[in-house]
Order: sequence, then structure tokens, then C-alpha cells
Amino acid sequence: MKTIQPLSEIPPERLTEHRAVKAWAELNPVRVEPESIEVSKFKKLESKSAVYRLNGVAPDGSAVIAKRCLTVTASVERIIYEEFLPQLPPPALRYYGHVDEPGGEFCWLFLENAGGLEYSPRDAGHRSLAAHWLATIQAAAASAGLESRLPARDANYYLALLRSTRDRLREHLVNPELHPDDLSSVENLASQFDALEAHWHELQAMCDGLPPTLVHGDFVRKNVRVRADSDGLALLVFDWEYAGWGVPATDLAQFVGRTVSPDLEVYSALMNGPLRAYRGRTARRLAECGRFFRLIDKINWSSLALTFGPYSLLEKPMSYLKCYEPRVAEALREANWINASQECSHA
Repeated sequence: MKTIQPLSEIPPERLTEHRAVKAWAELNPVRVEPESIEVSKFKKLESKSAVYRLNGVAPDGSAVIAKRCLTVTASVERIIYEEFLPQLPPPALRYYGHVDEPGGEFCWLFLENAGGLEYSPRDAGHRSLAAHWLATIQAAAASAGLESRLPARDANYYLALLRSTRDRLREHLVNPELHPDDLSSVENLASQFDALEAHWHELQAMCDGLPPTLVHGDFVRKNVRVRADSDGLALLVFDWEYAGWGVPATDLAQFVGRTVSPDLEVYSALMNGPLRAYRGRTARRLAECGRFFRLIDKINWSSLALTFGPYSLLEKPMSYLKCYEPRVAEALREANWINASQECSHA
């Protein structure tokens, strides 16, 4: 038996003793012991989330994805996998079930391995496929009764996220482990968030009055695959942990980092009924709004990894924050919310 593991996790001698396999066994599958185990994600510092690929244990001999996550986070994904997606026409990833860990703080989700082709936002066919998928799930969500069961993903949510992230950044302006160039980037990002908040009423106006719907919340390339079958190409979407209910600006964002960037014209043409308001200029404006929402999300995720510990722990999150700083500046410039003199004053 072959086990592929990172150096940060020591595998057991017997694969059946691996924590993911033990959890999988509780679902009473036909096959318990995998041919091999691959680690897709492992957060050593938190020791909270992890994703493993259990090769060969699915009913057809393919792999099963075992995802360990906080139970409170998994509750959102379970609603999507157990209740919502089965109502839609296929294809969708097969969901095998969940297992609670003792104590109830963590649980495991088990899903079909997506496989398929990597998604490319440079491929017009892929972007059209993403637009069709997004329109389909939003139309289905209108009558699915999800609005009271999912967390808010409206403009107010992102404003609160902006403020908490900015507070966290400013806490680290006195971090003795950060280098001068690091501190400059942290200060610039906090100031950029000041500028963004000053114009927040304009983002809010783009969202006001629009019918809320299902928001994936992390609609990026790593969370989708393109599968070819007898009916053509299909989009498979997973990792719903940031899903919520609101205006889907972040899902419509165009070419921000690794966003899926669905074709907005195709998307607009498919919007009917209660979601007709998302057509045309509205979709384009929401995509512009989503650009800022997406950047706030990314900076928040990176800032969460900041610590007052040794610089070896700060180097990676700071590398991300330094990449986002010019992207926020560019977005603010294009919105005419910051000018060159303001940028220079923070350089």
C-alpha cells in the first residue's frame, strides 16, 4: 500500500488507522481500506481542517474526498449537498454522507472526487458553462426555502468584514517581527480600506433593491471542474463552506485573482422571473462590486494567518498581502475613489 503524505503529518502504518479512513468506515461502505491516501489540504497551525483523497474506496472503485471541518461550517455545506443540489438536474458531485467526531466540534464530509478538466476563465466555452450553472442554481434557489437557513452574504456582511480585517491589520502595525516593507504594506492596505469604506454607499446602492439568492461565496477555479460526458461539458462545483444568501456580486466578479469569471452576457440572457433584475447593466455593476467583495475576502483570509510569532510564520501571509495591495489600489483608481497623490502619501 502506498500513502502520499506531507512531512507535517505522519501516516499510520496501517491505512485503516488513519483518521479519515476511520470516519469513512462509520458510513459502512462496501470498501473501507483505500489503495492510497493523498493529502489535498492540511493546516498544521490550526489542525482544524484537512482534505484527503481516499483512492479506490468509492462504489465504482474511484476516489472519495474526505473533508474534516468545523461542524458549524459543515452545517452550511450539508444543506447544499444533502438538500439543495439533489433537487437540481444532474450532474453534481455524489455526496456520501457525514460523520460527527466525538465532542461535536468537528465532523467529516465525504464526496465524490470531481476529477475532470481544470477550469480556465480564458476559455469562452468554460465561462459560458459557468454562467449557465450560476443561472440554474440561482433560479432553483428561489423556491428552495434557503433564505432563513444560510448566513447573510449582502453588502453589510462585506462591510463588517472590511472593518474587522482593517482592525486586525492595524493591530499588527506594532508587530516587532514585521520588516519595514511589511509594515508599509499593512498600513497601505488599512488606508485603502478607509478609502473603500468612504465610498461604501456607492457599493451598497449597486445591491439595494435586488432580489437575494444563493451565493457560493468562493467561486474560484480551485473549486470547480469541467467534466465531459455524452451530453457535452458540465460544470462541477464544490467547497460550499462560504455559501450564503444575498446578492451574488462576488460570484460574478471578473478576473480577480482566480475567480471563475462567468460570461456576464450569457448570464444576463438567462435571468428571468424574479431574477430578471440581474440582467444587463445590473450584472456588470454587480461584477464591479464583486471585485471589491472578493478582494476583501482574500485579504481577510490572509490576515487571519498573521501572528505575533516568529517571522517564519509571517512570511507566507505577508507575501499574499503584498500581492493584494496593488490590486486594491488599481480597483480604487478605476473606480475614481483614490488618486495618485493619495497613493504617494502612503508609499
